Order: sequence, then structure tokens, then C-alpha cells
Amino acid sequence: MAYQVLARKWRPKSFSSLKGQEHITRALANAIGRGELHHAYLFTGTRGVGKTTIARILAKCLNCEQGITASPCGQCRACVDIDAGRFVDLIEVDAASRTRVEDTRELLDNVQYAPSVGRFKIYLIDEVHMLSGHSFNALLKTLEEPPPHVKFILATTDPERIPITVLSRCLRFSLRMLSVADIVAQLEEILTTEKIAYELRALHVLARAAKGSMRDALSLLEQARAFCEDSLQTQAVEEILGISYQRYLPALLAAFADSDAKQCLQAIREMALIGADFTQVLASVLQVLHAAAVAQAVPDSEGIASFAEIDPELLSLKDKLAPEEVQLAYQIALMGQKDLAFAPDVQTGFEMTLLRMIVFRPEQRVNEGISSSALPVKKIESRAQSAPQVLPVSEPKAAVAVPAALAQKPQTPQVEIKEATSHQHLKEEAPASDIAAERNVDNNLVDWAQVVTKLPLAGLTLTLVKNSIVSKYEGDRLTLMLDDSQKACLNPSRQDQIQAAISQYLGRPIKLTITVGEVVATPMMQAAEQAILKEQQAKASIEQDKTVQGLVSTFDATVEKITVVDS
Repeated sequence: MAYQVLARKWRPKSFSSLKGQEHITRALANAIGRGELHHAYLFTGTRGVGKTTIARILAKCLNCEQGITASPCGQCRACVDIDAGRFVDLIEVDAASRTRVEDTRELLDNVQYAPSVGRFKIYLIDEVHMLSGHSFNALLKTLEEPPPHVKFILATTDPERIPITVLSRCLRFSLRMLSVADIVAQLEEILTTEKIAYELRALHVLARAAKGSMRDALSLLEQARAFCEDSLQTQAVEEILGISYQRYLPALLAAFADSDAKQCLQAIREMALIGADFTQVLASVLQVLHAAAVAQAVPDSEGIASFAEIDPELLSLKDKLAPEEVQLAYQIALMGQKDLAFAPDVQTGFEMTLLRMIVFRPEQRVNEGISSSALPVKKIESRAQSAPQVLPVSEPKAAVAVPAALAQKPQTPQVEIKEATSHQHLKEEAPASDIAAERNVDNNLVDWAQVVTKLPLAGLTLTLVKNSIVSKYEGDRLTLMLDDSQKACLNPSRQDQIQAAISQYLGRPIKLTITVGEVVATPMMQAAEQAILKEQQAKASIEQDKTVQGLVSTFDATVEKITVVDS
């Protein structure tokens, strides 16, 4: 008997034997059980996920001599002929080779005739997106209202190229890519039945290389089977796939964990001798770093399926590096992928990426709460000795004159950065009498910038208040002077909102008047001055940092613009 390739020999013959597409098979089985048969089905998905296989199983369900059923017998003449590809009433069409409108018309000329031996005449059009526009137009009417004895099954890997008029006439099912676990389970079943010895890790390597396609996995399995003599070995599979560099990864990552640049370069040289693709090597490094990061974040995650293809020796990297080192190394490697295209050659780009990962490893840990599993690290040095120099801030212009009643505090902005200390907690727990005294001062509206932060306002209304100063305050009458640049936003409605908010804050009604003029020292200006001061302090602190100074000196680097974000 002629040899039959595994992809054909092990093609599923029933919905129950089809792996990875349960959401499709369940929907079809339920519809068939209720007798709700659509006249046109469309199966979409990448190569090798079961589109044609499901179409043939569906054809058996509709033409089985035992009746229309979701579980065809597989023994009757119709089922046997469909499996063998010789069923007369299953017309399989390769749209890629029959793109002309004449071919479509010739095909549809026989639609009106009843099936020869089966219950339904089924047209299976594969890669239907390859049909021309005229062919789709010729198909439309028949596809929408075919005779009762005709069913259309369309399959495609590119549904975006199918006209919407065709899509709207079909019942569409999207097949998903198969998981590594599904592919490994199928490969195990095949090898057990074929009585072929194997290493489980070798199957994981094949499944990952298949990238979601069962047909690709079976093709790779056949290639590995031809190469191996007695059993499927991981090392042989890696050699076939061109990923034999995997055996050097433990030494490479161990050298990286020890910050041994010489050993890292030696491992890379050995990989180069066997013709390793360093694009794939970098992808493997990223995969290991990802697994290490997940294992550090979720200690009980090592048993999940995604860790099956990771060598335990590689996964031990999580015990040699601190979590922040793993995260930084992953980010550097990820950026290194983008830089490979600009390197003189791929090996040079990979070497530079590894050297960056070593050079930029933090020697001082900001987080002192590192788990005991991490390597011993240097104690963080106190940076209090190098206190940043605060650059002077120019004095703002003098504010407009205010009444004597308001002269209790100067109107110039008090630019001050307050740190959270225990005094704040004492202030929060101060006696009620002290709070009342403080409220009385606020009621005098002397510190207008503080009052603005306590007003229940938002949006443009709050912006108006921030761009104004107290011009006059006597009894129940308050006059605010608004910056001339904001006068376009002022209207009676917003003025009423401001008056209500201030009355609520003071605890008594007031009469508010808003004038327009040129003002200085508004709360908005004070906030801007404070932001400038914070930025200057941050810049001075960063520039005086020993680590930053070392980077600037070693790599001729520069400190980019600094942005201060309030926490």
C-alpha cells in the first residue's frame, strides 16, 4: 500500500476527534440536531486549522445514510466515499485555479440538477477570496437562494478580500489558531499509536514551531521522524528546525546573571559556529526573561502550560536576578530587537544588546524589600550627603494695591515645596479650636491661593478664579480683579457660580463683583512658579547623582528635559 502522509492519514473524521475548534463543532452539532440547516457556510482561519476538514465532516453529517446527524456513522457508502474524496455530490473547487467568471458560470449550470446519490449536492469552494469580482457577482443570486438540495461551503484564509455582499449571505465561523497544548496532545496520540518513542520536550518544540497550525506540526513531525532513527529526540528536532543554539542558552544566561561579559561573548561565538540565527536567539532570551518575570510575580505559575517548553535550568534565572533586573533586561532586549536591522550585522547587534543588559544592570537597589531568593546586593547608599542645590527663582512683580484690611499677609506668592512630614499628621489631628482659628484666617481671604483650592468649582469657572486676585473685601462685598487675558470666558452664569461657591466657603452670603485688568501673583502664576522650582530642584538632584554622572562621563550622554509629576 502506498505511503500516506500523516496530515492525510490523521485527518479527523468526526467532530469529536477535531481538536481546538470546539466552539465551531458545538454550534454546528446543535444546529444539525435541531434541523436548522443553513444554505451557505463560510469557514475562515489561518492555514492548517481545519477549515476543509470541518467542511468534509459537515458533508458527511448531511449525507450519511443513517440520516442527518451530527455524528455520522463513518461506515456507510456516503461516509466512506467522502473520506476517500470520491463522493459524486461533493464538488470541491479550488478557487485559485478557477478565478474566471466563465468557470463560475459553468459550475452553477449544474446547480439545478438533483444530487446523484446523496441527500444534498454540496459545493465546497476553497480559498474563495481568489475569485474575481465578476465571479462573485455571478455567484451572488445562487448563493442567496439556492435550490433546497444544494448547500454551499466556502473556506478562506483572507476573509477581508471577500465582498460584503457575499459575507452577508453566509453563516460565518472563524476558526482559531491551535494552542501549543492542543498540538502536543495530538502529536502524543499519533506517536503513541504509531509506536514511536519521543521526548515530551521535543513535541513542545515542534508545536511551538508550528505557530498554531496542526498541518504544519504534522509536516514538521514527519520531517523529524525521517531524521531521527529510533526516537524523537529534542536535540535532533532543534537541529532540524535550525534552533540548535538552544543548548548554549543556559551558559549564555548564566554568564549574563554573573555579569561576565567575556563568557557571554564566548557563548555567542560558539552559537555563530553552528550558524545560529541571532534574531531567533534574542527571541528565545526574551521568552526566558518573560517566564522568569512571571515566575517571580506569581510563584505558583510554573505549573501552567506556557512554562512547559522552558528548560528548568533556564528558568532558574529568576533566582539569580532581582525582579527589577529581569524587567530592565527584558526592556533592553525588546529594544534590541528593533535595533538589529540597523546593526552592521545581526551578530554584532545581538552582542551589543547583551552588553547593554550587563552594563546597565543596577548596582544599587532602590527597593530594599527584595526577596531572599535574589542574589545579595549592595546596600543602597544614602543620597542625603549630596543634597540638590536649589536654583533661585526670580521675585514676581509687585501686586496691585489692596485695602488695609487685606494687608495682614503679603500678596507676593510664597513659593515653597512642602514635604510630607509628621507635622502634617499633627495638623490633621489638631483640636477643634485650632481648626476654627485657622478657618477664621481663611475667611479673611488673605491667602487667596489656598482659598481657591477649597472652592467647589471646576472647569473654566475654576480657571477664572485661579487667574484672579482679591481687589477689595469689606463686610459682605468682595471684588475680584480678573486677568485681562481671561475676560472672554467670563459671563453672568459663571460669576453666579463663583459667588455661590465663595458664600458657601465663608458660611454667609456675599455680593461678588468681578473687574478686569492686568494682574500679577494670581494662584495660577504661583502654581507656575512652584512647578519651575520643582523642576529646577529635580534637575539639580539628577545632575548631581553619581550614577548619572558616571553614565554621562562614560557614554558622552546628556540629560534630556525633565518633567516633574506630582504624586
